[in-house]
Amino acid sequence: MAKRNWIYVALLAFLSLGLLIDAAIWPGGPPSSFTANDLVQMIGIITLFAWWQIEDAEKRDMRRSSAAKVATILLAPVGLAIYLYQTRRWTRATLGLIAFMGGILLAAILTLLLSDWLILQGFFPPSFLSGSETG
Repeated sequence: MAKRNWIYVALLAFLSLGLLIDAAIWPGGPPSSFTANDLVQMIGIITLFAWWQIEDAEKRDMRRSSAAKVATILLAPVGLAIYLYQTRRWTRATLGLIAFMGGILLAAILTLLLSDWLILQGFFPPSFLSGSETG
């Protein structure tokens, strides 16, 4: 499997792990304030989006534009769209964007369903986080 595909798999796993951490720590839903997990997820997702673009550009023997680089940092899906439309025909760029973002959406939905199931089964929150240890 190509390196850029492994990066995409890592993005899906990273996103899923972040959602599972949120469910484990805040089973009733995350707090309204910004959390450390939010910061780690934001940096990780931006990094993995950019890394995927870098690897794809290298494979295609191209360079990413400044617009794609800046937009990826500010809003990763927009940066990805800019990159894809600059490096592919519009039909392939559209299909690629739908597939890329659709995979992320599917992974997130499946992870949220898993999180809900883990909460219902009593696995989340873990006893060491709940503060209600019996002994």
